[in-house]
Amino acid sequence: MRVLALDTATPYLVLGLNEAERAVRLGRRHAEALWTELEAFLADCRTSLREIEGIAVGQGPGSYTGLRIGVSAGLGLARGLGIPVVGVDTLVGVAMRYRGPVTVAHTTRNGLVYAATYVIEEGIKELHSPRRIPLEQLEPEGTFSLDEPPSGRALAHLGSQALRAGKRGIQAVYL
Repeated sequence: MRVLALDTATPYLVLGLNEAERAVRLGRRHAEALWTELEAFLADCRTSLREIEGIAVGQGPGSYTGLRIGVSAGLGLARGLGIPVVGVDTLVGVAMRYRGPVTVAHTTRNGLVYAATYVIEEGIKELHSPRRIPLEQLEPEGTFSLDEPPSGRALAHLGSQALRAGKRGIQAVYL
């Protein structure tokens, strides 16, 4: 299944397909750059929107405005193309860059972090669910990833798995 992933929950715009990904640090400029970056990404991948069979949207946790931009774009694309859309976990998309135990954290504007801990083996096991916590109180387990963008390929893979399992819809995670 050919799934396009997009994530705007972090300061990065992340785009992904199974074979390619792009992460562009935009800060708070996702809305102004998303469509241009998406068109360029698809052109670089020699992929047209007609080839996309599903959309995977990073559902956070993340900022309200950032999530809203990604969710709106994903829903709009899916509706316009007549294809399904599903939300995927942004922090899992980061954790999937690694093997074994990994703690993922993204800083927020108020000095806290969104953090979760997973074990990545053949599957994904959640050890500590996503939470908002002061960085100095976080006790990372295993590899520690701070403010790293999710993998666009991992998000596309998660989306493909979810869509094949019949899942649909997006539930934005605001902590």
